[in-house]
Amino acid sequence: MNTTLKISTLALAAIVALTGCSTTKSWLAKRDNGSLDYQSSKKLPPIQLPANQPAAEFVPLYPTPNVARVDTNLTNESGKQYALPKPPSVR
Repeated sequence: MNTTLKISTLALAAIVALTGCSTTKSWLAKRDNGSLDYQSSKKLPPIQLPANQPAAEFVPLYPTPNVARVDTNLTNESGKQYALPKPPSVR
């Protein structure tokens, strides 16, 4: 067995072993993936076209509603990623 095959086999075994490891999950969860950026978003003003520009009337397909801020904690332990809430138990 040549060394390249041994190294490839060892690397593949390490990748498979670390994929299900909870330690790996905690390391990867500490990075900021931008999934919470929507909470600080602001509504943009409507598009303004020049007066002499012919255009059809703009009708948004998905209008954004004005809603009150809801204080829910949807972050993971590090506070940097969105974490799904646990489903309700069915008994």
